[in-house]
Amino acid sequence: MLKTEELYAKNTIAAKTVKKKRNFYGIGDVVIVKEIDRTSYLKICWMCGKAYESYKINSFACQHRCSQNIIAHRKRGLDPIANMTELTKPKNVKSIKEQFDYR
Repeated sequence: MLKTEELYAKNTIAAKTVKKKRNFYGIGDVVIVKEIDRTSYLKICWMCGKAYESYKINSFACQHRCSQNIIAHRKRGLDPIANMTELTKPKNVKSIKEQFDYR
């Protein structure tokens, strides 16, 4: 059975840094806007095989439903159903990277 760290690492395709604006509220009506750098990860869901973006490095599912299904599989001693060796091949990943604007 796959370890949790392998679930996090094997489905990551690419990463990029994204500039975001964050509002910090001070005393009264003072609003401070700062630009921050966030890391966005392009991943493939272990349950349905769909590509998705996440700001968390330790995500392994595209939505809550897939996450619950993976947890149920693991409780029964089964691995998730997605074949990451096939889904993360360079020829399959190239179109996904272009779709989400990763290089």
